[in-house]
Amino acid sequence: MENVQSLCNAPADEPGADGLHAPGRILVVCRDRRVQRQIQRILGATLHTLDIAEAVEEAGALCAVHVPALLVIDQELLQGPEGVGLLTEADRLGVGACLVLASPGSLPDLPRLLRAGAITNLLGRAMPTLAEELTVTALKVLRHDIFGVEKYLTWGVPVVARKVTRSDERADLVDELTATVKQLGIGSRAAQMAALVADELMTNAIFNAPTDTAGTATRRDERRDTVRSLSGREEIWLRYACDARYLAIEVTDQWGSLSRPTILACLAKGVSRDVNKVIMHGGGAGIGVGLVYDSCHHLVFNIHPHQRTQVIGLIDLRVSPQDLALTPASFNIFVER
Repeated sequence: MENVQSLCNAPADEPGADGLHAPGRILVVCRDRRVQRQIQRILGATLHTLDIAEAVEEAGALCAVHVPALLVIDQELLQGPEGVGLLTEADRLGVGACLVLASPGSLPDLPRLLRAGAITNLLGRAMPTLAEELTVTALKVLRHDIFGVEKYLTWGVPVVARKVTRSDERADLVDELTATVKQLGIGSRAAQMAALVADELMTNAIFNAPTDTAGTATRRDERRDTVRSLSGREEIWLRYACDARYLAIEVTDQWGSLSRPTILACLAKGVSRDVNKVIMHGGGAGIGVGLVYDSCHHLVFNIHPHQRTQVIGLIDLRVSPQDLALTPASFNIFVER
C-alpha cells in the first residue's frame, strides 16, 4: 500500500477540522504520475478527500475501508479481469459513480467494458476539455445535484425552452433549432448533428418513455408519425443553447423509465464497429441512443427513477471529427438516489 496517497486526512463521513472538506471521498486509480497531478489539481477544487492508488489491488483495498462517492480509473488498468472486477465490486459496495478516463486508441475495447455494466461515466477528452468535464461530473455526483444543461455552459448564456404538447411538433422544433444554429454561423454540419440529436431524443421521450404502473412501455409500438396531443406527464421539454464552446440540446420527460442497463447496452452498440451498430433490436426507451451518442462529443443522462429522465447532448464546436477518430465520446449516467 506504499503507493497509496491521501491528499486530506478528513474522515469520509464528516467535514474536516477546518470546515472546508465535504463528506465523501474520491478514489483515483492511475499509474501515470503526470495524469495523477492533473487530476489532483482538477478534483482538489471540490474540497473532498482525494485518495490515489496506482494498482487495482490497492484500489480494492481502499474501497473496502472507505467506500468512495466517486471512483476515477484509467482505462489502461481495465485491460484484465481484475480491473472489471474492481468496477463490479465498487458497484456492489454502493460507490456513487465509476468514472473511466479513456485514452487515444481505446475505442475498440469500449464495448467490452460497457457490457460489463459497472461503468456510469466515461470521459474521453484531452486537456483542457477534460478539466471542464471532470469538474462538472465530480460535482454533480458529490453534491447530488444532477439536472440542468446550464452546468455545462458558460454562466449567463440564455437557454431556449420549448414545451412539446403535440407529437407532431417535433419537425417544427427541429427546423427552429436548425435555423437558430445557422444564424449563429456555426456551420451546416453542427446544424445537422443538432437536428438529429433533438429529433431522436424527442422521439424517445414521446414514444418510449411513457410506462404504466407495471413499468410496461405503453406507447412503444405506436407509429412515429402518429399525431396526438401530449398532456400531463406526457408533455416533454426541449431546451437548447450555445456558448461558442458547446452547442447543447436537452430533452426532459416526466417518466424516469430509462435505466442504466438499457443505456449501456445501446452505447455498446453505438461504439461497436459492427455494420449494424445503430440497429437497436427490441423495443424500449433506449432506441436511438447509439445514434445520438455517435452524433455528440458528450452525452449525459440524468435520471430520477419513475419521475423524470433528462438527456443532454453536447456538440463541441472546438473539435474536428478527425480529433475524435480514435477516442470515444464522453458519456455520463447520473441516477438520483
